[in-house]
Amino acid sequence: MSLHKEIRFETEICEHLAENGWLYAEGDAAAYDRKRALFPADVLAWVQETQAQAWETLTRNHGNQAGEVLLDRLRDEIDRWGTLHVLRQGIELIGLRAPLKLA
Repeated sequence: MSLHKEIRFETEICEHLAENGWLYAEGDAAAYDRKRALFPADVLAWVQETQAQAWETLTRNHGNQAGEVLLDRLRDEIDRWGTLHVLRQGIELIGLRAPLKLA
């Protein structure tokens, strides 16, 4: 029987992050979108809070599908350019005057 379990290590890391300002709650993994490899609610909340005008434009252009359009585009750009590039440069979407910032 192994004395070391990865889940204990993972739990300790998550608890430490939560104690130091990271958003974490047990069960968060259920909200993870495996296909896109993202937490959709976190991405959408970030954009809505930090770039309200861009989000308004997206919802005007795409209606109820604005979130899906944004998340799909983000995944495509990460696949094409890589995460670091997307974090540094943002992503462009039709109708926006400037790239959407993701960091």
